[in-house]
Amino acid sequence: MRITLKSFSAFIFFLYLFTNSAFPQHEKFKSFENYLDEYIANKKVPSISAGVLRNDKIIWLGVRGFADLENNVPATINSLYRIASISKSITAVAIMQLYEKGLLDIDKDARIYIPWFPQKKWKFTVRQLLNHTSGIRNYKEGEFNSKDFFSNTEEAAKVFSYDSLNYEPGTKYEYTSLAYSLLAGIIESVTKMNYEDYVKQNILLPVGITTTVVDKQNKIIQNRAKGYEKNSSRDFINAPLADLSIKVAGGGILSNSQDLLLFAKGLLDGKLIKQETLEMMLKRTKLKSGTIINYGLGFAVTYDNDSLKYFYHIGGGTGFTSMLFINPHENLATVHLVNIVDRNLELPAEELAKIELGLDYNFPTKNISDELMNDYKSAGIDSTIKTYKLIADSNTTEYNLNENELIFFSKDLIGLNKTADAIKYLKVLNEKSPKSFSVHVALADAYLKDNNKGLALKQYRLANQLNNKDSYVNKMIGQLSK
Repeated sequence: MRITLKSFSAFIFFLYLFTNSAFPQHEKFKSFENYLDEYIANKKVPSISAGVLRNDKIIWLGVRGFADLENNVPATINSLYRIASISKSITAVAIMQLYEKGLLDIDKDARIYIPWFPQKKWKFTVRQLLNHTSGIRNYKEGEFNSKDFFSNTEEAAKVFSYDSLNYEPGTKYEYTSLAYSLLAGIIESVTKMNYEDYVKQNILLPVGITTTVVDKQNKIIQNRAKGYEKNSSRDFINAPLADLSIKVAGGGILSNSQDLLLFAKGLLDGKLIKQETLEMMLKRTKLKSGTIINYGLGFAVTYDNDSLKYFYHIGGGTGFTSMLFINPHENLATVHLVNIVDRNLELPAEELAKIELGLDYNFPTKNISDELMNDYKSAGIDSTIKTYKLIADSNTTEYNLNENELIFFSKDLIGLNKTADAIKYLKVLNEKSPKSFSVHVALADAYLKDNNKGLALKQYRLANQLNNKDSYVNKMIGQLSK
């Protein structure tokens, strides 16, 4: 067969489209792609993977950036990211499959299924484990990035097994990944299978997922992306080493955008659980006091009055950030996966859903703290203050100018031991927003860091005049007034 220049060019163009998106024919293709271009440029993340499912079909997958910065490895649609707390949704569906089969009662004492877990002052149910009202604590210091390896679920649960419950179950909502280890234990007790095998055989493979795996720190896993953070200079650094065996069921799974959309499809088309079971999972939690919590069984939920609008889960793990967003009324699911933990990353999955639905959406903004740090490193604090004033006075929508973002720059300076420059900058913020509680507190903290207790106390008192119920400010006033 004779290959012409025209046919070769067409092949190269097709190859380009395929490597950047699996489904370029979709009419929203250009908007999705443009959004990712803006995101990687403005947010300055190592990489982002994203996708959209509509009417039971994955219509678009896109990826930008690097899965491994040190070795210049580009991210692809096959790159595996820590999905962090989206793992909870997978675990919750596994539990509800067993509920459907009549193998467990979610309103029974959970210890019926895990008798190895010590008895507590109060009983807690499987449902309360699912909706974070069980009283099981969240992480203590050092546990989120634990480096300890636990060989099985029961060993991992020993981290908190002998701790008292934080409160009477059902009276309070306290988000906890550790409680999901007990759900893994329940799955194993009921099915006589380990958690990983049950999930693979009953959730992943039935919907065509073959690459999602448990994140095992010491195992070679193909296509695993590396996770990152940023330091006070706003430069990329490696995320801390962490062994996720402490929280497999609550935050220890690796996946990609395509696999998570297939999981969402399995929920929407009834392949994983029945429609009535999904509806049960998406009911808001009601505490004993009558307070309503916007979390169901393994999913966060958003309601408009008494009608469900959409459900989702956000993940924030060591070096990774994620979101799975599902709108059942539109048969729509979107996902984003980013291999960094950082501030003001926004929620690309939500914006992609708006694009697909033809709604107004927000382009990713630049973080002004990053712009100010770049200026500071090259020209010093006076130039940086001028830059801040120019941007703040321009009424631009290009930058994120919220108060927290502006204060972040001062905290970065303090992290670099440039406290005097941080104070100089915060004084400018204070002049511009003299009624800002947060700026007064930030300035007080900076003065305290500079060992100027008198001016620190003055700023804490000014903050207290704006909000006299803040416990931190009241504590600091008490300490400095002695």
